[in-house]
Amino acid sequence: MKWVDAVFVRGARPPVFRYDGEMSTIKKIAQKAGVSPTTVANVLHGNSARVSQATREKVQAVLEQEKYAPNMAAMILAHSDSRIIGVIMFMEPRRDETVLEDPFSSAILGAMEREIRDNGYFVMLHTTSDEDEVLRLSKAWKLAGLVLVWVPDDICRIISDTIATPLVFIDSYFTDIKHVYHNIGLQDEQGGYEIARYLLSMGHTRLVFLANNPLFTGGDPARFNGCRVAFEEQGLFLASDAYIPLPKDRSERETLYRQLANESSPYTALVFSADYYAAEAVSFLQDCGIQIPGRISVTGFDDNIFARLVRPRLTTIHQDSGEKGRLAIQMLMKLIRKEPVEVANVQLPVRLEVRDSVGRAR
Repeated sequence: MKWVDAVFVRGARPPVFRYDGEMSTIKKIAQKAGVSPTTVANVLHGNSARVSQATREKVQAVLEQEKYAPNMAAMILAHSDSRIIGVIMFMEPRRDETVLEDPFSSAILGAMEREIRDNGYFVMLHTTSDEDEVLRLSKAWKLAGLVLVWVPDDICRIISDTIATPLVFIDSYFTDIKHVYHNIGLQDEQGGYEIARYLLSMGHTRLVFLANNPLFTGGDPARFNGCRVAFEEQGLFLASDAYIPLPKDRSERETLYRQLANESSPYTALVFSADYYAAEAVSFLQDCGIQIPGRISVTGFDDNIFARLVRPRLTTIHQDSGEKGRLAIQMLMKLIRKEPVEVANVQLPVRLEVRDSVGRAR
């Protein structure tokens, strides 16, 4: 065994030493791509500002063809950071499932992982509801960048002021207008408005909004507020007690579903802020002999694969969760490279998808 190819990149960084074995050396990859070894090194180390998009794609094609695997330890030693992008989902872990079982979360994470990998970085994933843990992780790992998902408004500034690492939020809300927060969000209020307006057109004036994450004070309240706006347009009022955060324990959720859907319940529609729980409720209630939408109508939010596979198929609000993940990493890479970001707080569009889980109110 031996170490080969000491690659020097003009500037201030130390050389990168790579263990080769039988793999192609950087020089051979450079020859096949028709570029210099320095260009190959820049692609490997994510110095994309020094390489054109066309050249980067050409080099990456050769790297994939040659099945080149860079030495992680050498790459970390060659940089002042760890080459790791931290992705922290700020939520209390579910008791019965992992966060990756929700297609919405896995779609975002899958899109982010690919974008991170294409930029020559690596992913560290963590789920927590402890702001101190976020600060400890970001410092201990010397992260190159950090993506925080669903961070409550009251601690966004604390984290931003404490961490020097380039930082992008996903689906977070901010009341502090003095700070610039980089965020990829959604037209949440519009989504709630669209779903409530449709339910009202089907005669549903007695609905209950079932919130996903009680720790998250942004998206769910905005969606509920959109429902209230739709009611107000019809001269109706949607009371605040129609907003119910879902328990984290599945058996407790199932008890709640049964209570809300039985014959003595005043509600005619269950409005979920996530397809994951809407699909769970539809399956459970039908197993209990409660017809959907015959006895009660159900709507979701996200338009993930559960919305299309469950029967009846869910009427829901569509969002492109993969695009949300991609845009978050693209924004983060601009911050890492100290490039300008045109729009700091992006709000992605939504649309109503009408399917089979809503009937006319009884």
